[in-house]
Amino acid sequence: MAGISYTEFAGRFKGLKPSPVYLFTGGERLFIDEGVRLVCDRLLEGGIREFNYDIFSAVDIKASSVTGIAETLPVMNNWRVVVVKDVDEWASKEREGIISYMNNPSPATCLILTAAKLDKREKFATTIDKKGIMVLCKPLSKNQLGAWIRQEAKRSGKTIDDDAAGILADMAGSDMMALRNDIEKLTLYCRDKKAISLSDVTMVSNNIRGVSVFEVANTIFDKRLKDGVRALKRALDEGEPPVRIFYFITREFRIMLKAASLIDGGESPDSAAIKAGVPPYKAGEFSRRLKKFSRTELKSMFGRLTDTESLLKGSAINPSIVLERLLLSVCGFTNSGRES
Repeated sequence: MAGISYTEFAGRFKGLKPSPVYLFTGGERLFIDEGVRLVCDRLLEGGIREFNYDIFSAVDIKASSVTGIAETLPVMNNWRVVVVKDVDEWASKEREGIISYMNNPSPATCLILTAAKLDKREKFATTIDKKGIMVLCKPLSKNQLGAWIRQEAKRSGKTIDDDAAGILADMAGSDMMALRNDIEKLTLYCRDKKAISLSDVTMVSNNIRGVSVFEVANTIFDKRLKDGVRALKRALDEGEPPVRIFYFITREFRIMLKAASLIDGGESPDSAAIKAGVPPYKAGEFSRRLKKFSRTELKSMFGRLTDTESLLKGSAINPSIVLERLLLSVCGFTNSGRES
């Protein structure tokens, strides 16, 4: 086995027997820090932490010194924990000292190592994988974020609806720490209720750019005109650039058109949605929305989008009016206000 993913490790951690050596490696610092905390809290709970916990940076200590400390018995506790961060800063020869220790580790010490970048084929990593636990802390893909967000909400005794999870995932980018902070804020805000909704995300995330853009898109693709007008006004009032709102709407329509083409070619709706770029956990919702648009509507929409882009970039018309006209057009209303 070449290590286990952090999400698998976190899910199985309570049932795993403590290991003499852990290696947390990968580019997602949040998972590395969380993994170290999980192990330390479990092994040092109820003991005298300051006597049984040592933490070092690899740039400040040699492997021989680490193994010497690891062989020291714990004080009034079952375990001593020694953490060494960034062992990828050691030369390969330096890491060999840890390999020797792993062949006969102290039964009362847990050695925790971290590394951002490490060749998993190197003897150092393969030895840990055989004699300890190697945890791969890779950044999550966009498709994995939704499940992680729901898992985090569940840990706090909450559920979170798909729209709320989707917005958080789309806003996160690669900043998992910011995402964790948002979830913690939402949990506190929703302390008196079980479910976290899209409106909760909007209320808590007022200072996070992008929430209102998603509101605009959701109302448009659900063909909810009144809600769409309100969401558009909110987005513009909060300083969202009209062109950014427009390009987000355009991107979503491109995904819809691609999915429609895949369905026409024989793909199932959910499969087509995923292949078009929709996260799996939102595929069902996306498929339901797609049914609200005929193929003719989707194909004709790009003419309207081209006209809207020209007006936004080269017209004296107020951008809010230009976008409202687009919203009216998408929702199936004529200039007279009647549904077409």
